[in-house]
Amino acid sequence: MTYARFLGIFVVLPILFLLVRYRRTLSWRGLAPMGLLLVVVYAATSPWDNMAVKWGLWGFDPERIWGVKLGYLPLEEYLFFGLQTLLVGLWARARLERVLAKKPRAVPQESRPVRAERTLEPREVSP
Repeated sequence: MTYARFLGIFVVLPILFLLVRYRRTLSWRGLAPMGLLLVVVYAATSPWDNMAVKWGLWGFDPERIWGVKLGYLPLEEYLFFGLQTLLVGLWARARLERVLAKKPRAVPQESRPVRAERTLEPREVSP
């Protein structure tokens, strides 16, 4: 399987599903934090991955990538950083929205704890 096919099946399709499923509740304002997150992800991941490939910790089969490289990494790897971040961000946003949308249920009167009334009676003090 090529890297691009992997991205299409396991990352792009779920992103499209989430975008269609939650299209009514998504807004640019709600998605803006993901832009900042993408900047952080690329800034943190790119140097690490480039050095790891340069030092031979892992590599990419030339027959499974498009052949376009930025530094030591193929273009698909950079796409993976961003698409994976979007997928997790959309999923987390959808889950958070569902949790926040649930209204707390009113507790029926008969299931509320009964408070025992305490009466203060004078105590006898023994000498």
